[in-house]
Amino acid sequence: MLPEYQHDALLRLKTVRGHIDGVIGMVESSAYCADVMKQIAAMQASLEKVNRVLLENHLQTCVTEAIESGHGGIEKVRELISALRFNGSLTDFRDRAVPLPVPVPLPD
Repeated sequence: MLPEYQHDALLRLKTVRGHIDGVIGMVESSAYCADVMKQIAAMQASLEKVNRVLLENHLQTCVTEAIESGHGGIEKVRELISALRFNGSLTDFRDRAVPLPVPVPLPD
């Protein structure tokens, strides 16, 4: 793993670890459910960011090296596609999609 990606991933994961302790404390003290849910959503977003960091690192290292060397590029792409099946947030861009214009019917 490239050092800058490793540093970023570890920092984010350690932050999530601390966040989990805070949420456990909220549940133990019977905090308001909606507040707990917001904190869990924040943790999920942080974990998704870690996944994006790992994806970028994987593309820049493992996949690129396999393709450039001519050895195992197809296998690395298959591994990546398999991993992405379990990470819908990495492949779901509906929140950024621009709606298609509604066609105006032509007069008869």
